[in-house]
Amino acid sequence: MSTQAPAPDAPAPQAPVGRRRALNSTLALRPRGLWLVISLELRQRIRSKRWYIALAGWTVVLLGIGALGMAPTLFTAQWGDVEPAAAMIFSLQIILVLFAMLLVVPALSAGSINGDRTAGTLATLQASLLSPLEIVLGKLLAGFATGMAFLVLALPSVIPIAVLGRIGPLYLLRIVVVIVLLTLCVTAVGLGLSAITNRQLGSVVLAYVVVFGVTVVLPFAWASSAFFLQYEREVTTYRTSYSDAEVDPVRCVETTRTETISRVDLSMPLMWGNPVVLLAETAPPMTGTYWGEDEGNADVLRMLKSGMRLTATIAHPAHNNSCEPGTEGYPDHLGEAPNRPLWPMGMALWMLAGAGSLGVATWRLAIPIKRLGAGTRIA
Repeated sequence: MSTQAPAPDAPAPQAPVGRRRALNSTLALRPRGLWLVISLELRQRIRSKRWYIALAGWTVVLLGIGALGMAPTLFTAQWGDVEPAAAMIFSLQIILVLFAMLLVVPALSAGSINGDRTAGTLATLQASLLSPLEIVLGKLLAGFATGMAFLVLALPSVIPIAVLGRIGPLYLLRIVVVIVLLTLCVTAVGLGLSAITNRQLGSVVLAYVVVFGVTVVLPFAWASSAFFLQYEREVTTYRTSYSDAEVDPVRCVETTRTETISRVDLSMPLMWGNPVVLLAETAPPMTGTYWGEDEGNADVLRMLKSGMRLTATIAHPAHNNSCEPGTEGYPDHLGEAPNRPLWPMGMALWMLAGAGSLGVATWRLAIPIKRLGAGTRIA
Protein backbone atom coordinates (compact mmCIF):
# COMPACT_ATOMS: atom_id res chain seq x y z
CA MET A 1 0.00 0.00 0.00
CA SER A 2 1.59 3.29 -1.06
CA THR A 3 1.49 6.48 0.95
CA GLN A 4 1.66 9.96 -0.42
CA ALA A 5 4.40 12.19 0.98
CA PRO A 6 3.36 15.64 2.17
CA ALA A 7 4.13 18.60 -0.03
CA PRO A 8 7.48 20.28 0.69
CA ASP A 9 5.89 23.66 1.24
CA ALA A 10 3.16 22.41 3.55
CA PRO A 11 2.79 24.58 6.70
CA ALA A 12 4.00 23.17 10.00
CA PRO A 13 1.31 21.99 12.41
CA GLN A 14 0.31 24.63 14.93
CA ALA A 15 -1.32 24.48 18.30
CA PRO A 16 -5.11 24.74 18.28
CA VAL A 17 -6.48 28.26 18.41
CA GLY A 18 -8.41 27.55 21.60
CA ARG A 19 -5.29 26.39 23.40
CA ARG A 20 -3.32 29.48 22.35
CA ARG A 21 -6.13 31.73 23.50
CA ALA A 22 -6.31 29.96 26.85
CA LEU A 23 -2.56 30.37 27.33
CA ASN A 24 -2.69 34.05 26.41
CA SER A 25 -5.64 34.69 28.73
CA THR A 26 -3.88 32.88 31.58
CA LEU A 27 -0.70 34.95 31.31
CA ALA A 28 -2.36 38.26 30.46
CA LEU A 29 -1.11 41.07 32.69
CA ARG A 30 -2.74 44.51 32.72
CA PRO A 31 -2.01 47.25 35.25
CA ARG A 32 -5.71 47.92 35.76
CA GLY A 33 -6.51 44.31 36.57
CA LEU A 34 -3.48 44.02 38.83
CA TRP A 35 -4.43 47.13 40.78
CA LEU A 36 -8.03 45.87 41.12
CA VAL A 37 -6.91 42.68 42.85
CA ILE A 38 -4.45 44.57 45.08
CA SER A 39 -7.09 47.08 46.17
CA LEU A 40 -9.60 44.32 46.92
CA GLU A 41 -7.09 42.42 49.04
CA LEU A 42 -5.97 45.49 50.98
CA ARG A 43 -9.55 46.63 51.62
CA GLN A 44 -10.39 43.26 53.15
CA ARG A 45 -7.44 43.56 55.52
CA ILE A 46 -7.92 47.22 56.45
CA ARG A 47 -11.62 46.70 57.12
CA SER A 48 -10.81 44.39 60.04
CA LYS A 49 -10.03 45.87 63.46
CA ARG A 50 -7.62 43.03 64.17
CA TRP A 51 -5.32 44.55 61.54
CA TYR A 52 -4.87 47.76 63.52
CA ILE A 53 -4.55 45.87 66.80
CA ALA A 54 -1.81 43.68 65.33
CA LEU A 55 0.12 46.69 63.99
CA ALA A 56 -0.16 48.56 67.29
CA GLY A 57 0.90 45.53 69.31
CA TRP A 58 3.82 44.89 66.96
CA THR A 59 5.10 48.46 67.33
CA VAL A 60 4.73 48.57 71.12
CA VAL A 61 6.43 45.21 71.64
CA LEU A 62 9.45 46.07 69.49
CA LEU A 63 9.84 49.52 71.07
CA GLY A 64 9.64 47.94 74.51
CA ILE A 65 12.24 45.31 73.68
CA GLY A 66 14.62 47.94 72.32
CA ALA A 67 14.14 50.14 75.39
CA LEU A 68 14.67 47.25 77.79
CA GLY A 69 17.82 46.24 75.96
CA MET A 70 19.40 49.71 75.99
CA ALA A 71 18.21 51.02 79.38
CA PRO A 72 20.73 49.13 81.57
CA THR A 73 23.61 50.18 79.31
CA LEU A 74 22.63 53.84 79.15
CA PHE A 75 22.20 54.22 82.91
CA THR A 76 25.10 52.12 84.19
CA ALA A 77 27.86 52.35 81.58
CA GLN A 78 30.00 55.26 80.53
CA TRP A 79 29.63 56.77 77.08
CA GLY A 80 32.61 54.88 75.71
CA ASP A 81 30.93 51.60 76.60
CA VAL A 82 27.55 52.47 75.10
CA GLU A 83 28.64 52.18 71.47
CA PRO A 84 29.79 48.51 71.45
CA ALA A 85 26.81 47.51 73.60
CA ALA A 86 24.41 49.29 71.23
CA ALA A 87 25.98 47.55 68.23
CA MET A 88 25.47 44.17 69.87
CA ILE A 89 21.87 44.99 70.83
CA PHE A 90 21.23 46.26 67.30
CA SER A 91 22.21 42.92 65.77
CA LEU A 92 20.03 41.02 68.23
CA GLN A 93 17.13 43.38 67.54
CA ILE A 94 17.46 42.87 63.79
CA ILE A 95 17.46 39.09 64.19
CA LEU A 96 14.34 39.42 66.35
CA VAL A 97 12.65 41.53 63.64
CA LEU A 98 13.55 38.90 61.04
CA PHE A 99 12.08 36.07 63.12
CA ALA A 100 8.95 38.13 63.78
CA MET A 101 8.55 38.78 60.05
CA LEU A 102 8.91 35.06 59.35
CA LEU A 103 6.08 34.43 61.82
CA VAL A 104 3.76 37.11 60.42
CA VAL A 105 4.19 36.74 56.66
CA PRO A 106 3.10 33.06 56.28
CA ALA A 107 -0.11 33.81 58.17
CA LEU A 108 -0.87 36.68 55.78
CA SER A 109 -0.28 34.87 52.49
CA ALA A 110 -0.68 31.13 53.04
CA GLY A 111 -4.48 31.31 53.25
CA SER A 112 -5.10 33.81 50.50
CA ILE A 113 -6.28 31.58 47.64
CA ASN A 114 -7.90 28.66 49.46
CA GLY A 115 -9.49 31.10 51.91
CA ASP A 116 -11.24 32.88 49.03
CA ARG A 117 -12.19 29.51 47.55
CA THR A 118 -13.80 28.47 50.83
CA ALA A 119 -15.66 31.79 51.09
CA GLY A 120 -16.88 31.47 47.50
CA THR A 121 -15.27 34.72 46.31
CA LEU A 122 -12.48 33.17 44.24
CA ALA A 123 -14.90 31.88 41.58
CA THR A 124 -16.17 35.43 41.11
CA LEU A 125 -12.66 36.64 40.29
CA GLN A 126 -12.06 33.69 37.97
CA ALA A 127 -15.32 34.33 36.12
CA SER A 128 -14.40 37.97 35.52
CA LEU A 129 -12.02 39.35 32.89
CA LEU A 130 -9.11 39.04 35.31
CA SER A 131 -6.44 36.56 34.26
CA PRO A 132 -5.01 33.98 36.68
CA LEU A 133 -1.64 35.77 36.55
CA GLU A 134 -3.27 39.07 37.54
CA ILE A 135 -5.03 37.39 40.46
CA VAL A 136 -1.86 35.70 41.69
CA LEU A 137 0.41 38.74 41.34
CA GLY A 138 -2.25 40.99 42.90
CA LYS A 139 -2.50 38.76 45.93
CA LEU A 140 1.30 38.55 46.09
CA LEU A 141 1.80 42.31 46.05
CA ALA A 142 -1.01 42.85 48.56
CA GLY A 143 0.53 40.36 50.98
CA PHE A 144 3.96 41.86 50.37
CA ALA A 145 2.66 45.38 51.08
CA THR A 146 1.16 44.10 54.33
CA GLY A 147 4.50 42.66 55.36
CA MET A 148 6.23 45.95 54.47
CA ALA A 149 3.86 47.75 56.84
CA PHE A 150 5.18 45.60 59.69
CA LEU A 151 8.76 46.25 58.61
CA VAL A 152 8.29 50.02 58.45
CA LEU A 153 6.78 50.05 61.93
CA ALA A 154 9.77 48.06 63.20
CA LEU A 155 12.31 50.67 62.05
CA PRO A 156 11.60 53.23 64.85
CA SER A 157 12.77 50.66 67.38
CA VAL A 158 15.91 49.86 65.39
CA ILE A 159 17.22 53.18 64.06
CA PRO A 160 17.99 54.82 67.46
CA ILE A 161 20.00 51.79 68.52
CA ALA A 162 21.80 51.82 65.16
CA VAL A 163 22.79 55.46 65.72
CA LEU A 164 24.11 54.72 69.20
CA GLY A 165 26.05 51.72 67.87
CA ARG A 166 27.55 53.69 64.98
CA ILE A 167 25.99 51.38 62.42
CA GLY A 168 26.71 52.60 58.91
CA PRO A 169 23.80 53.57 56.64
CA LEU A 170 24.90 51.12 53.93
CA TYR A 171 24.98 48.30 56.49
CA LEU A 172 21.45 49.16 57.59
CA LEU A 173 20.30 49.49 53.98
CA ARG A 174 21.66 46.04 53.09
CA ILE A 175 19.84 44.55 56.05
CA VAL A 176 16.55 46.12 54.98
CA VAL A 177 17.01 44.92 51.39
CA VAL A 178 17.60 41.32 52.50
CA ILE A 179 14.53 41.37 54.78
CA VAL A 180 12.44 42.83 51.94
CA LEU A 181 13.56 40.13 49.48
CA LEU A 182 12.97 37.35 52.01
CA THR A 183 9.50 38.76 52.76
CA LEU A 184 8.65 38.73 49.05
CA CYS A 185 9.89 35.16 48.58
CA VAL A 186 8.15 33.81 51.68
CA THR A 187 4.93 35.52 50.57
CA ALA A 188 5.21 33.82 47.18
CA VAL A 189 5.85 30.41 48.76
CA GLY A 190 2.84 30.82 51.04
CA LEU A 191 0.71 31.81 48.05
CA GLY A 192 1.77 28.67 46.18
CA LEU A 193 0.94 26.48 49.17
CA SER A 194 -2.51 28.08 49.44
CA ALA A 195 -3.14 27.20 45.80
CA ILE A 196 -2.32 23.48 46.10
CA THR A 197 -4.09 22.79 49.42
CA ASN A 198 -7.83 22.77 50.00
CA ARG A 199 -7.93 24.00 53.59
CA GLN A 200 -6.59 27.30 54.82
CA LEU A 201 -5.25 25.83 58.05
CA GLY A 202 -3.28 23.20 56.15
CA SER A 203 -1.52 25.74 53.93
CA VAL A 204 -0.63 27.97 56.89
CA VAL A 205 0.81 25.00 58.78
CA LEU A 206 2.81 23.93 55.72
CA ALA A 207 4.19 27.46 55.35
CA TYR A 208 5.34 27.45 58.96
CA VAL A 209 6.87 24.00 58.45
CA VAL A 210 8.89 25.32 55.51
CA VAL A 211 10.11 28.35 57.48
CA PHE A 212 10.88 26.25 60.57
CA GLY A 213 12.70 23.66 58.50
CA VAL A 214 14.93 26.18 56.75
CA THR A 215 15.57 28.21 59.91
CA VAL A 216 15.98 25.50 62.56
CA VAL A 217 15.94 21.94 61.19
CA LEU A 218 18.53 22.36 58.43
CA PRO A 219 21.07 24.08 60.74
CA PHE A 220 20.78 21.12 63.13
CA ALA A 221 21.32 18.75 60.21
CA TRP A 222 24.34 20.77 59.11
CA ALA A 223 25.84 20.71 62.61
CA SER A 224 25.19 16.96 62.89
CA SER A 225 27.03 16.35 59.61
CA ALA A 226 30.30 17.26 61.37
CA PHE A 227 30.20 13.84 63.08
CA PHE A 228 30.00 12.00 59.75
CA LEU A 229 32.19 14.09 57.46
CA GLN A 230 35.46 13.42 59.27
CA TYR A 231 38.79 12.04 58.17
CA GLU A 232 42.36 12.02 59.45
CA ARG A 233 45.29 13.74 57.78
CA GLU A 234 48.53 15.54 58.54
CA VAL A 235 48.10 19.16 59.61
CA THR A 236 50.91 21.71 59.82
CA THR A 237 50.54 24.34 62.55
CA TYR A 238 52.70 27.45 63.04
CA ARG A 239 52.93 28.74 66.63
CA THR A 240 55.16 31.23 68.43
CA SER A 241 57.86 29.71 70.63
CA TYR A 242 59.34 31.69 73.53
CA SER A 243 62.82 30.95 74.85
CA ASP A 244 63.83 31.12 78.52
CA ALA A 245 67.01 33.00 77.67
CA GLU A 246 66.47 36.71 77.08
CA VAL A 247 69.17 36.84 74.37
CA ASP A 248 67.40 34.27 72.22
CA PRO A 249 64.85 35.74 69.80
CA VAL A 250 61.23 34.59 69.56
CA ARG A 251 60.76 32.07 66.76
CA CYS A 252 57.84 30.71 64.76
CA VAL A 253 57.89 26.93 65.16
CA GLU A 254 56.38 24.53 62.66
CA THR A 255 54.58 21.45 64.02
CA THR A 256 53.12 18.63 61.92
CA ARG A 257 50.80 16.04 63.36
CA THR A 258 47.82 13.90 62.40
CA GLU A 259 44.44 15.40 63.28
CA THR A 260 40.79 14.61 62.64
CA ILE A 261 39.30 17.17 60.24
CA SER A 262 35.57 17.86 59.90
CA ARG A 263 34.60 18.76 56.33
CA VAL A 264 31.45 20.74 57.15
CA ASP A 265 32.13 22.75 54.01
CA LEU A 266 30.76 19.80 52.02
CA SER A 267 27.36 20.10 53.74
CA MET A 268 27.28 23.91 53.54
CA PRO A 269 24.38 23.88 50.97
CA LEU A 270 22.11 23.07 53.92
CA MET A 271 22.82 26.58 55.25
CA TRP A 272 22.54 28.52 51.99
CA GLY A 273 18.87 29.40 52.44
CA ASN A 274 18.96 30.08 56.18
CA PRO A 275 17.47 33.57 56.71
CA VAL A 276 19.80 34.41 59.60
CA VAL A 277 22.86 33.46 57.53
CA LEU A 278 21.63 35.61 54.65
CA LEU A 279 21.10 38.48 57.08
CA ALA A 280 24.62 38.01 58.46
CA GLU A 281 26.03 38.17 54.93
CA THR A 282 25.09 41.87 54.87
CA ALA A 283 27.42 42.67 57.77
CA PRO A 284 30.84 44.25 57.19
CA PRO A 285 33.71 41.76 57.38
CA MET A 286 35.82 41.37 60.50
CA THR A 287 38.94 43.09 59.18
CA GLY A 288 41.01 42.66 62.29
CA THR A 289 43.85 40.11 62.20
CA TYR A 290 45.15 37.91 64.96
CA TRP A 291 47.53 40.66 66.08
CA GLY A 292 45.64 43.72 64.91
CA GLU A 293 42.61 45.74 65.95
CA ASP A 294 39.32 45.55 64.11
CA GLU A 295 37.66 48.69 62.86
CA GLY A 296 34.09 49.15 64.03
CA ASN A 297 32.10 47.41 66.72
CA ALA A 298 31.66 43.66 66.69
CA ASP A 299 28.10 42.37 66.69
CA VAL A 300 26.37 39.02 66.35
CA LEU A 301 25.90 39.31 62.59
CA ARG A 302 29.56 40.15 61.93
CA MET A 303 30.77 37.26 64.07
CA LEU A 304 28.29 34.88 62.43
CA LYS A 305 29.41 35.98 58.97
CA SER A 306 33.07 35.39 59.84
CA GLY A 307 32.29 31.98 61.29
CA MET A 308 30.23 30.87 58.30
CA ARG A 309 32.83 32.11 55.81
CA LEU A 310 35.50 30.19 57.75
CA THR A 311 33.53 26.95 57.79
CA ALA A 312 32.65 27.34 54.10
CA THR A 313 36.37 27.33 53.29
CA ILE A 314 37.99 23.97 52.58
CA ALA A 315 40.11 23.13 55.61
CA HIS A 316 43.80 23.44 54.76
CA PRO A 317 46.90 23.08 56.96
CA ALA A 318 48.29 26.37 55.70
CA HIS A 319 45.54 28.28 57.51
CA ASN A 320 46.65 27.18 60.99
CA ASN A 321 49.00 30.08 61.65
CA SER A 322 49.12 32.11 64.88
CA CYS A 323 52.57 33.67 64.49
CA GLU A 324 53.12 37.40 64.37
CA PRO A 325 54.32 38.74 60.99
CA GLY A 326 58.04 39.58 61.07
CA THR A 327 58.91 36.85 63.54
CA GLU A 328 61.90 34.70 62.68
CA GLY A 329 60.68 31.64 60.82
CA TYR A 330 57.36 33.23 59.86
CA PRO A 331 55.84 31.29 56.89
CA ASP A 332 55.60 33.93 54.19
CA HIS A 333 54.58 31.36 51.60
CA LEU A 334 51.18 30.59 53.07
CA GLY A 335 48.86 33.22 51.60
CA GLU A 336 45.28 33.94 52.68
CA ALA A 337 42.30 31.65 52.87
CA PRO A 338 39.65 32.15 50.17
CA ASN A 339 36.63 34.20 51.16
CA ARG A 340 33.56 32.59 49.58
CA PRO A 341 30.23 34.46 49.93
CA LEU A 342 27.09 32.48 50.69
CA TRP A 343 24.37 34.99 49.81
CA PRO A 344 24.31 34.43 46.01
CA MET A 345 23.35 30.77 46.41
CA GLY A 346 20.91 31.46 49.24
CA MET A 347 19.05 34.26 47.48
CA ALA A 348 18.99 32.24 44.25
CA LEU A 349 17.31 29.34 46.08
CA TRP A 350 14.67 31.61 47.63
CA MET A 351 13.96 33.33 44.32
CA LEU A 352 13.63 30.00 42.53
CA ALA A 353 11.23 28.79 45.23
CA GLY A 354 9.19 31.99 44.97
CA ALA A 355 9.05 31.93 41.17
CA GLY A 356 8.09 28.25 41.15
CA SER A 357 5.35 28.87 43.71
CA LEU A 358 3.91 31.69 41.60
CA GLY A 359 3.94 29.43 38.55
CA VAL A 360 2.09 26.68 40.43
CA ALA A 361 -0.47 29.16 41.78
CA THR A 362 -1.11 30.57 38.29
CA TRP A 363 -1.50 27.08 36.87
CA ARG A 364 -3.95 26.11 39.61
CA LEU A 365 -6.14 29.16 38.93
CA ALA A 366 -6.32 28.59 35.17
CA ILE A 367 -9.78 27.75 33.85
CA PRO A 368 -11.31 25.45 32.87
CA ILE A 369 -10.18 23.39 35.84
CA LYS A 370 -9.50 19.82 34.78
CA ARG A 371 -9.17 18.24 38.21
CA LEU A 372 -10.48 19.15 41.65
CA GLY A 373 -9.89 17.65 45.05
CA ALA A 374 -12.69 16.04 47.01
CA GLY A 375 -14.86 18.61 48.75
CA THR A 376 -13.42 21.58 46.86
CA ARG A 377 -15.89 24.45 46.59
CA ILE A 378 -16.29 26.25 43.27
CA ALA A 379 -18.80 28.98 44.15
